Amino acid sequence: MASARNLCQHSDIDGIQCKSNDYILCPHCQLQLCLKHLNSHQDLLRSELFILCDDIDRVRINFDNLIFDSTNQREYLFKQLDEWYDQKINLITKIYAEKKQEIQILCLKSHMEFDIYKTKQEKQLKDNLIKQLNKVLKQKQIHIEDLNKMKTKLDYIQKGLDELKQLNIDIYFDNTNFDINIIKRRYIEAAKVM
Repeated sequence: MASARNLCQHSDIDGIQCKSNDYILCPHCQLQLCLKHLNSHQDLLRSELFILCDDIDRVRINFDNLIFDSTNQREYLFKQLDEWYDQKINLITKIYAEKKQEIQILCLKSHMEFDIYKTKQEKQLKDNLIKQLNKVLKQKQIHIEDLNKMKTKLDYIQKGLDELKQLNIDIYFDNTNFDINIIKRRYIEAAKVM
């Protein structure tokens, strides 16, 4: 008893199916094909193999011609490093100029404040403490309260004088982000009026 054969499963571009009997399962397309179409699929695979051979040869030639070009690599990396360096130097130069100008302005302000507070302290000494001292010196008796008040006033004046001797501008460097903070303090004791 003969078994019924199936038709080849190949269809052409127009969708017309082959009328030949199938022969074997094609590993390329997983269809049941006749010998003619099986051979044509074999030809397609052979063409792909030749293309693959050409690709392999091209890669092999690329490997054969490939050398480590340390000069170009070094030059490229140095160029990047130089660009970074120039940017940072320009940034630092700009920050430096700005901070130098800021210090100049703060020093002028500080000098003006210094003169004002020095004058106030001298006035406190002359007009307040020395007057009180002369008044007490003329008295026959010295009261402890007068003496304590004069000592307290002298302490305030001395603190103001000490403060005037100190710098009132501080500079702080933040090396992580190239920043500089300049802080100017006010004269505290020297500004007090007794």
